[in-house]
Amino acid sequence: MAAPAVMAAENNTWSFDGSARLRYENLQNTVRANTSGNDQVLVSQVLLRAGFESEQVIAGFELSDQRAWMHDSGTPLGTDDVNTLEPINAWVGWQQDDTFSVKAGRMTLDIGSRRLMARQRYRNTISAYDGIYGSYQMDGWQTQAFYFAPVERRPGDRDALEDNKAKLDKQSDERIWGIHFSQSDDTNLELYYFGLDEDGNGSDISTFGARSLKPASAQQWHYEVEGAYQTGEINGQQGNLDVSAALLHAHIGYQFSDPLSSRVELIADYVSGDDDPNDDEFNRFNSLGGVTRPDYGPTGIYGAFARSNIVSPGIKWAFQPNANDTAFITYRAMWLDSARDAQSRTGLQDVSGDSGRFAGHQVDARWRLNFTDQFRLELGATHLVKGEFLEDAPGAPDTGNSTYVYSQASYRF
Repeated sequence: MAAPAVMAAENNTWSFDGSARLRYENLQNTVRANTSGNDQVLVSQVLLRAGFESEQVIAGFELSDQRAWMHDSGTPLGTDDVNTLEPINAWVGWQQDDTFSVKAGRMTLDIGSRRLMARQRYRNTISAYDGIYGSYQMDGWQTQAFYFAPVERRPGDRDALEDNKAKLDKQSDERIWGIHFSQSDDTNLELYYFGLDEDGNGSDISTFGARSLKPASAQQWHYEVEGAYQTGEINGQQGNLDVSAALLHAHIGYQFSDPLSSRVELIADYVSGDDDPNDDEFNRFNSLGGVTRPDYGPTGIYGAFARSNIVSPGIKWAFQPNANDTAFITYRAMWLDSARDAQSRTGLQDVSGDSGRFAGHQVDARWRLNFTDQFRLELGATHLVKGEFLEDAPGAPDTGNSTYVYSQASYRF
């Protein structure tokens, strides 16, 4: 990463930096409901950042611009692709040494594994939140707490998105808050609680979770286990429904000392789906503000799988082809947890359950070529061999197996 430009006066420091990114995506044989054929899109992202820091006062501002081209009427274009000329960070704060900080305003945030609260890195647009955030560190523990209103990206109508029109985002009616405790040592431990109040439909969900992580190191075994349980109430088609949903991720791996610095991991994920769409309980897990790219493959115009209604074992090989580049290949088998619930982002659902639970086999590969500290080229490919559900569910595309490829160039300044 390029070092930001810095200006200092006495104890006050200003910093300025930014990045520009361009990605071409191509999809052969769509996976989403009631679509057909192939698709492509070209997306751009420009970020400009400014920061201020004194002994106690801190501030940050970030302007984002994300646009899309080369799409057609069948492209699943949305606010995850386009958000033109929008501030995603605009906050002021106060800090005390390295132990305490608080900031208020608009911001983006990574917490823990990023499965439930994260700043997007692959998706073209970035989620922002209005509110307050605080962090406190003592005796090896960090405590983070926040109270946010998610920012609703605009415009949302198809014509405006196709024309890359600008419209200031607005604060949504939802509220999300949480507290997260973490300890970093040879083995990291995290405990957390997140709350979600969807004011528009009366939903109120509490998420309790824990995570244990031993980071990878040469010639050592490493692992990660994370579990979360959701309870509360949502307003569904059958009226108010009690929420009972769960998430479990686990992997175990070994870091070799071979010339490629190979790291091999066995992976397993379980994320609950709704067992019975007609009963008085709701079992589909809500992934809140998390990201899915690290676990389930690219989003963009592909985005076949998300952290909902999924059971998936797999294996991953990560390696370094040379001193500057990194790469990985991941295989996953995909099942639905509930044959009667909706499948992730595809919009497919068979309420009878007759289409089965097996969604398919996915192979995902990525190669990052770091030419300089500032310039990076990224190449990726994902192949999906469709299972019975993706072939037989009502509205499933009458196409063959899907192949998604992308090439992305990014420059930091």
